[in-house]
Amino acid sequence: MTRDSRYATTRRTALKTTLGAATLSLTVAGCLSSDPEAADFRIGAPWKPTRDPLDGGTLLRRLGITEALVSVDYDATPAPGLATDWERVGERRWRFGLREGVTFHDGTSLDASAAVASLRRTANATAFADIPIDSIEAEDETAVVVETETPFAPLPAHLSRDEAVVLSPDAIGDDGSIADPVGTGPFALESFRSGAEIRAARHDEYHGREPSLESVRYEVVEDDQTRRMKLESGELEMARILPQETVDPLDSDGGIDVHTYEVPRIRFLTFDTTSTPFDDRRVRRAVHRAIDREAITESILEGLDEPAVGPFSSTITDWANPDVDADAHAVDPERARSLLLDAGWTTGSSDVRTRDGEKLAVEFLTYDARSLPLIAEAMQDHLAAVGIDVDVTTVEYSSMVDRVSQGSFDGYLTSWGIFRYPDPDRLTQLFHSTDATLHHGYENDRVDDLLEEARELTDRDARRERYHKVQSIVLEDAPIAVLTNFTNVVATAADVDGYEPHPTESRYGLESITVDEE
Repeated sequence: MTRDSRYATTRRTALKTTLGAATLSLTVAGCLSSDPEAADFRIGAPWKPTRDPLDGGTLLRRLGITEALVSVDYDATPAPGLATDWERVGERRWRFGLREGVTFHDGTSLDASAAVASLRRTANATAFADIPIDSIEAEDETAVVVETETPFAPLPAHLSRDEAVVLSPDAIGDDGSIADPVGTGPFALESFRSGAEIRAARHDEYHGREPSLESVRYEVVEDDQTRRMKLESGELEMARILPQETVDPLDSDGGIDVHTYEVPRIRFLTFDTTSTPFDDRRVRRAVHRAIDREAITESILEGLDEPAVGPFSSTITDWANPDVDADAHAVDPERARSLLLDAGWTTGSSDVRTRDGEKLAVEFLTYDARSLPLIAEAMQDHLAAVGIDVDVTTVEYSSMVDRVSQGSFDGYLTSWGIFRYPDPDRLTQLFHSTDATLHHGYENDRVDDLLEEARELTDRDARRERYHKVQSIVLEDAPIAVLTNFTNVVATAADVDGYEPHPTESRYGLESITVDEE
């Protein structure tokens, strides 16, 4: 399958208008001033930036400030980055050959010792606690050798993660802290306002394609409609993560292009499998069968997103299990009622089921992003129809994480990028009994064995076979209920050319973008 067919981009292009409000104000290239309109290219998105790649520094990578040894190509597979090649030179030993002629933004040259200093910081961080890296050494000035405690096939994919970007040694304090991130990307950090704004300027010594843009400003615009209005008024050249319902109105607005494209991201409900009522697999499966995913995608998501039952989309990757039959797990309220009855939850005088005098009443937590509260309300109606009383509580994302990490929840609705790194080892973080970062408490020895075996194997077919089995088992056990795949909506001014959405959202590709000044 070709890249174009697997990551089809629908580009809805409207003709430019002569409205003054849509005219883009571009500054003289080469500097960033205190004027918020001064940057050549202005991006608005809801996500707050952080300085340290180990503390959510995703935006530094997306804006082209930082780079890693391993990149991710448009087929969502590991590709050369600061390392031009790598090989497994032993069962537990990997060699990464470094790209020549790379300069950090502070003028320091990239060599193996610089890469080692940065990567050791990454390997010692909490984010990499489950990655069995034993040692990182410089073989010579041009090669880094990584040895793992156990055979670990997905190592290159993990070294493509945002936490694994390579920073200048001078950017890392004696205590390991980061004052200002100094990377090797096409853009260098100019200024940073925590949680609010990043400004960057073109790195003239960049080793790759020289950007046309001379300056970039990223602005946090949390409200969806405000991002849209800023784009329409010419205050932004790019507005990201727009709601699905804005697609048609923006289509008809002259001067704006809309890009819609599926990314490997899912919306899903996570159960607490350790306490009543979701410690019973039958109840979890009943919820799974009661939810009308088709209705959710059509009524709430404008038909842009697809219903899903598994973590991987077969349109994106062959790591998806082709034997998972969505129709066999489609909405079936009668089957849901039967499962609940089998679990002892009976109907009585009220519409809510009871067992031993206890009502089947649960609380689902979620947060205000990616249409999750609206989806939760729809699920509330679907589950009420089979006798489950659901209370939906919308909180800040951090508050939700704090609460579920303490085990005080019934279920929570969230959204994950399922290819945060381009390897199905991501299933370990979803389902492994001790290594999962989801808080479901799910334990299945067979799943653990399959995930651990797949981590060690070199043969891709053998790994794929095990990951396919994992997907089948967890669909039946239902520690989570996957609801939908995800379609990104990104809008740009029609003057913008060269934007190509990246399938894993790891970068915005600003080095390829031009802006027509006419």
